[in-house]
Amino acid sequence: MALQLIDLNSDVQYIAIDVSRVPYTFSVKLADRTFSFTVKYNDAGKFFTIDLYDVNGNVLVFGEIVRYGRPLFNVVEDERFPIPVIIPSCITDDSISEVTWENFGKDVKLYLHERKVE
Repeated sequence: MALQLIDLNSDVQYIAIDVSRVPYTFSVKLADRTFSFTVKYNDAGKFFTIDLYDVNGNVLVFGEIVRYGRPLFNVVEDERFPIPVIIPSCITDDSISEVTWENFGKDVKLYLHERKVE
């Protein structure tokens, strides 16, 4: 499967994260469906997690660890999951290799990639 950043009107799309609000829940429309994300921080392990819910509030994924460069919600996928592939990454600084409190939502964003099956 090849991935390509979604490009609409030359703007790279991503899901904005505001670490100053963590833990918090927000909704976002991806393709034709709305999902809720709950972003949390595990202080002992020094990592972020995301819970994913469908429009009816049903849990699709609980406690997904946000890992740099790795697609979210990739372990289990079916028709209930978002169409775009969501990958935490930085497109402006090659030296970043992990998601931290200091860079998440600023340099590291949840970029949306087009899902292509070849």
